[in-house]
Amino acid sequence: MIVIKNSQLNSDTLSVLNKLMDKEISANLAFKLMKIMKEISSLVDDKLKLEKKILDKHMEKDENGDSIPALDELGNPIPGAIKVKDSEAFNKAMYDLMMVENEVGYDKIHFEELNLETIKVKELMQIEFLFN
Repeated sequence: MIVIKNSQLNSDTLSVLNKLMDKEISANLAFKLMKIMKEISSLVDDKLKLEKKILDKHMEKDENGDSIPALDELGNPIPGAIKVKDSEAFNKAMYDLMMVENEVGYDKIHFEELNLETIKVKELMQIEFLFN
């Protein structure tokens, strides 16, 4: 059984799995990875939906319902940041979401089965939950 925390699930995880699918590996392992990837892809989608829901619940909105940007100490908008009503409640909700553990109904893979000549450490860290 593969156990993955939501904090380990993101688009980079899917990207690395896609790269593995492009490698020359056994048909049996490729099939197993394909099934695992489908489940992980679904988990990533669900996680992103819940992140958006938490953000929508906690962000401050103007009279039009649009998010209010967060401001720096000089009063300038911080690119990509929004203002939240209660940062403590927001952080707790996001932390709780990230700590959720998901079970994927497949056995872990033996790294040697991949027969990889090279892989970046950064990529390997994204999918370390797959291996024994």
